[in-house]
Amino acid sequence: MIPVPHRTHRIPVQISGATKQIAVHAWGDDAAAHAVVCVHGLSRNGRDFDVLADALVRAQPDVRVLCPDVPGRGGSDWLDAVSHYQIPVYAAALSQTWTATGVKTYDWVGTSMGGLIGLVLACAPNSAMRKFVMNDVGCEIERIALERIGQYMRVKTPAFPSYESLFAAAQFAIAPFGPLTDAQKHHIVRTSCACDDAGAWTFNTDPKISAAFLETLAAPPVDLWPFWRAVNVPTLVLRGVHSDLLSAATLSRMLAENPHARAHEVANTGHAPMLMDAPTIDVIAHFLKHD
Repeated sequence: MIPVPHRTHRIPVQISGATKQIAVHAWGDDAAAHAVVCVHGLSRNGRDFDVLADALVRAQPDVRVLCPDVPGRGGSDWLDAVSHYQIPVYAAALSQTWTATGVKTYDWVGTSMGGLIGLVLACAPNSAMRKFVMNDVGCEIERIALERIGQYMRVKTPAFPSYESLFAAAQFAIAPFGPLTDAQKHHIVRTSCACDDAGAWTFNTDPKISAAFLETLAAPPVDLWPFWRAVNVPTLVLRGVHSDLLSAATLSRMLAENPHARAHEVANTGHAPMLMDAPTIDVIAHFLKHD
């Protein structure tokens, strides 16, 4: 049985002059001043961290774990324009949720896109980030991975006649996530889709996210190395050993250029580890443990 969040908050934030609601799946004591914030990848949502969040609050009862649905995904509102779906907008929006929930300090666990959002926040003046986990993303993003992701982002969001047909279609996207049980696979899919009144099944993502990704794919890459060198908190970089997005060479350079970083590779996994296996959870829990 996969755990479920203790509660889900809907927090209003200001994004490009409009009020939007962000869904935040919460675990542990809402009064705790320190939180572990877990942020998902491009087309995923905060429920990806149900297994990890449960393990972390069991390991550290004096912290809470917050797993937001980044705008345009899951239970969060969609944004008004394609141009709003970008990392700086996400960083600013999520920062508002911490103010609203009373978080004073936080650790960050970010998968892929979530790692890039964390990279921006780790470098911000007076950052409240204490420790940083980057899950399978780095300062050089391999073009082959972007093209692979683009294959399914270019497809117009379809409606499926049944959950079973949607689940089958999702297997291409989740195949690189590593060894998963059937229950875990269904959890990943069920928490990212919905059935409408007509009985059609669709994924819970704004189609404008695909358009924003394809625009980014066509643009020159952003130089992330200055951001990385500015990170001065203890950082753990996770890499799927078969990742096509974070290369072994990029990881080696990241470790050489930032003395605060260490690495852990996840066996039998590509992009990106789902953080549902006990050995990887143990590595993260040990890294985040209070000094």
